[in-house]
Amino acid sequence: MVVEADFYRVRLRFKRLYADPMIFEDQKNAVRQFLKSPHLASNQVAIYQITDDISPSDNVGKSPDIAGTARYIHRGRVVRSEYLENANVTLEYADFGSGLSPDDHQRLWKRQKWGRMNFDLEEFHHEHLKIEMPAVPELYEMLRSRADPTTLVDVELPELSDNFFRSAVGYLEIRLKQLAELEHQMIDIYVARDLLPEEKAALEKRLTRPSTQSTIYIMLSKSEGTAHL
Repeated sequence: MVVEADFYRVRLRFKRLYADPMIFEDQKNAVRQFLKSPHLASNQVAIYQITDDISPSDNVGKSPDIAGTARYIHRGRVVRSEYLENANVTLEYADFGSGLSPDDHQRLWKRQKWGRMNFDLEEFHHEHLKIEMPAVPELYEMLRSRADPTTLVDVELPELSDNFFRSAVGYLEIRLKQLAELEHQMIDIYVARDLLPEEKAALEKRLTRPSTQSTIYIMLSKSEGTAHL
């Protein structure tokens, strides 16, 4: 099936960036938290953040030094927090059908405010892509029917740039885990390009075919606990 997705890259410049938990406590879901709006209904699960380590940088791309410590209001409390000055934050993420339009995304970022911190929106980049990938319900049903107590399949995704590839893998993982959790089952996904040579060789031998840079391995387990290679 063809899945349509919108990819975004935003670059934010903070005159003063505090260690705000809204950004740094759960970094993998920071974009989801930012895009929540009482005025726009959206399916936040459909938003997959590619940037999993938020690393502020200065104008030459280096990690800036701590500029000082100041009082900062967080959740109604006055706390003391270290801060960076003139710090840039770049975030990449994909939207696989949240209900937010590209204009909605741009409008939310153009508010230029995250919690109590103001920022300048230096870059807003958007691309729309169509990605060929397996239909999730059919893929899950195949895994479920073969699990005794586990099953392993390999899936070949299209050749994509690394950030688009990671978001496609994330989309499959989220959707498959949603279905598996309803039946108290476990899904584990392994990306061939990330595996150690001996791990990849073991999986290739088990499935009797070589992998490529676009191969992912999906394991479903009926038993409790995480499956092992």
